[in-house]
Amino acid sequence: MANINKQIWLDILLEKFYANGSFLARSRDLSSFVEYNTLHFAEAGADPKVLIDNASFPVATSQRTDTPHEITLKTFDTENTVVRNVEAMEAAYDKMASVVRGHKNALLEKSIGFAAHAWSPQANATDTPVWAADKAANKNGYKAVSFDMLYDMAAQFMALNVPADSLVAVLHPIMMADLQKENAKAYKELLDSRKIAGMFDLHISTATAKYNGTTGAKTAYGAEAADTDAISALFYCDREVARADGDAEMFYVEKSPTERGDIVGFQKRFIAVPMRGKYIASIYCPKA
Repeated sequence: MANINKQIWLDILLEKFYANGSFLARSRDLSSFVEYNTLHFAEAGADPKVLIDNASFPVATSQRTDTPHEITLKTFDTENTVVRNVEAMEAAYDKMASVVRGHKNALLEKSIGFAAHAWSPQANATDTPVWAADKAANKNGYKAVSFDMLYDMAAQFMALNVPADSLVAVLHPIMMADLQKENAKAYKELLDSRKIAGMFDLHISTATAKYNGTTGAKTAYGAEAADTDAISALFYCDREVARADGDAEMFYVEKSPTERGDIVGFQKRFIAVPMRGKYIASIYCPKA
């Protein structure tokens, strides 16, 4: 019976894991390239040149050089939860199922934050713009972002010939408040269309990466909060970022004699990576 319950609860955990409208679903799923919780994929080399009305022969020949990658998936563990026998008997609902859904939500939230950090560029470059907001300070003490800056970011991606239907933007709620205060009409149109400059599909999340507001460098994942921390927005081409899932396991102790109940915890293997380190961008808001 315990093994049957474990399979049922694992199914609950994994069912439609990315189906909540999260931007995490807007990425390439490389799970099929995972073996023994290691992701194997190749970074494609440069595309060939295209000749028009060529009259020179022989046509040049070149070999594309791909870069192989092998990445071990991260291990995400939830802390254990005990469902005591008395609670389960007295609850007017299936408490264990509710607990499993809570573990699922916690794993998804952590996966989203990990991916947002991994997909954010480390520093400013032609293919990975990282810009600092420079408007007057908002109520939270950060320099405000503006519609003009978002439009400039859209123009930057257009100049790089990135397909418009592949673009995703993840804005911090504080930035959304900046936009509402700047132009209420444009803000309403943004919410109605869920599009920035008619290109970026809009998502809103607090899970975006932190940047050092002084140096403009991305802070380390999970680093302790610092006074120099700056919130950020993430922009990316969904063909240039990837996620991959590996094994999932449930740890279950039924009728623990010490806890007088059932103990449950989960482990899930996951990774999120930029494919080539191109066509990803951030806008960060330093403290004023």
